Amino acid sequence: MDLTSETPAIIEFGHFRVVPHRRELLADGQPIHLGGRTFDMLMALIEEQGAVVAKDTLMERVWPNRIVEENSLHFQISALRDALGAERSLIRTISGRGYQFTGEIRTVAASPHAQVITDTVAPVAAPPRPPTNLPEPVSELIGRDVEVEEVLGLTATHRLVTLTGAGGIGKTRLGLEVARRLLPEFADGGLDY
Repeated sequence: MDLTSETPAIIEFGHFRVVPHRRELLADGQPIHLGGRTFDMLMALIEEQGAVVAKDTLMERVWPNRIVEENSLHFQISALRDALGAERSLIRTISGRGYQFTGEIRTVAASPHAQVITDTVAPVAAPPRPPTNLPEPVSELIGRDVEVEEVLGLTATHRLVTLTGAGGIGKTRLGLEVARRLLPEFADGGLDY
């Protein structure tokens, strides 16, 4: 399957649809906002059709001819998983090797002048989530995106990260959110809080 042919192809997986020539991701026909680098990350993973993509390969693809820190890669993967919502497990972390797109990919040829018509696509069952002792969130964490990304960046470079501060400011809630986002990187569920 050639995902980069001259005729624009629509890529489908689960209830998502990617329109590469418009750089657009749709979920059930509704557009999902993705930044340019996040979209490039998604396309790089999809184009490998289930193969593990090394971190260096992803960084070269998304930031060609630039030197970037691995934290930037983690940030884009996190943004992509956030955009996929409940289907975030479609992006699998292969510890020490890279990332893998696990969705079942279908392509639909589109003529250059045709309108994209959305239809209902049967969702693909996501791979089972690893076992964990993390409690389910009661609500969405709002307004802490910067802190979450900062802690995710620290966990990428340090074995132990400690959150400190006055009682009641949300250290536990922040720590649990970071742990949830890191869960796909621990295939055996070996993440304790």
